[in-house]
Amino acid sequence: MATSAVIVLRDLLRSALREELPEGWFYLPPKSSKLDLATPVLLITDADDPQDDENGIPRAASGRGFPREGLDTPTLVSIALGTTQFASPPSDDLLLEAFLYYHQFDAFLPRPGAPDPPPRAAIEQDLDRKFYDSLGPERADVPCRGPACTRGAVAYSVLCRPHHFESIKRKVSPFKH
Repeated sequence: MATSAVIVLRDLLRSALREELPEGWFYLPPKSSKLDLATPVLLITDADDPQDDENGIPRAASGRGFPREGLDTPTLVSIALGTTQFASPPSDDLLLEAFLYYHQFDAFLPRPGAPDPPPRAAIEQDLDRKFYDSLGPERADVPCRGPACTRGAVAYSVLCRPHHFESIKRKVSPFKH
C-alpha cells in the first residue's frame, strides 16, 4: 500500500538537499498552478502497485488534486545537491530555480540565472549539420551508388554526402550541397 504526504515544495527541496527523502515520486498540482516555494506537492512512497488513471498518474495522486507527475526522489536529491556547486548552503530560491529548470528542460541547471537551452530541434539540426559537413568533399572519380544519383561518393564510402547522411542517420538529409 502506498503512503503519501502533502508537503510544500520548499520543504521537499530542503529535505532532498539533506538527503532525507524516502524512495518515491512526488506529484504536482494542475498546470494552471504556478510553481513556487509554497506550492503543495504530494509525495508518494512505497507504491507497490498503484492504480493509474487514464493519464498514467496514480489515482492516489490525481484523486487528491495532484494530476501532474513531478520527479522521483533520487533525481530530486541530485538536483538539490547540484546546487551546492554554486552556493553552500544554497538559498531556497536557488533550489527552486534548479528544480524548475530540470522539470521544464530535463537538464541540470548549468549556472544560476542560465537562459533557457535551445530547443531540441535546433540542437539536433546543428548536430546534423556538423555530421554532414564532416563527411568532406565528394570524389568526382567515384560515382555514388545511390539510385539514379549523379554525385560523387565521399571518402571511405560508396555514397554521396546526402545518401551517406541518410544511411547513417536513418532520415532524409535536409542538406543537398
